[in-house]
Amino acid sequence: MTLTELDRESGNGAVTVPDELTSTAKARRRRWPWVVAVAVVVLTALVVMAVLAGTYQPLLFGGESGGSFPGLPFASGGRSVNTFGAETGEFYVPTQRTAFAILESIENSGPRAVTIEAVSLVPPNQMPPSHVNPWPLQAAGPVLYMPEYYTGHEKRWTAGRPVQGLALGANQSIVVGIPVRMADACYAPNSSTGTDVFYVQERFLTFTHWVALPLGTPLIMREPEPRRNGSGLICLK
Repeated sequence: MTLTELDRESGNGAVTVPDELTSTAKARRRRWPWVVAVAVVVLTALVVMAVLAGTYQPLLFGGESGGSFPGLPFASGGRSVNTFGAETGEFYVPTQRTAFAILESIENSGPRAVTIEAVSLVPPNQMPPSHVNPWPLQAAGPVLYMPEYYTGHEKRWTAGRPVQGLALGANQSIVVGIPVRMADACYAPNSSTGTDVFYVQERFLTFTHWVALPLGTPLIMREPEPRRNGSGLICLK
């Protein structure tokens, strides 16, 4: 018997739908709001976690600054200045051609490890290939690190290791030697420049960003200038 014949015998054009199919359809319609709500909650949680991971920044200045780093050159003539009273003062570096290293420390104060990709005294926006408003200091080699603290059974390091790629664990601290050189060997009399921060590129999960940490002792130096005839500059021979 065809569907048309069945309709004719029933006396109307309606087709009876079994009760169990109707109940199943209603149940599906009732579940959709819950499915959407759960999906929204999960998506929101993922977004929040991504934001937190992307902004996670546990690095701090580790408390140690200045002095020499094993295996790296110390600034010729470098000395502490402006230390009147209880002032921290500054570390003055005379104009020089040769490279020298600045020692600073980094502490991971957070509960998770982060990977250090780079450390620099040059701001990220002043790194090559940028040549706009050149920074007075330039990178002069790989940055090295050593533990800042040792336990009773640990052997003290005699040389640093490259800091790039170091996974700095929770509550761990390191000292870093940052090799730099001055941009030029000339300077204007009575000029001065300097910096009170250094920069660390850190990675957590898939998120990488630069952070600025305070120098324990700010740097001060003469403003390096390119050599120009008749400019009144003082230049190293």
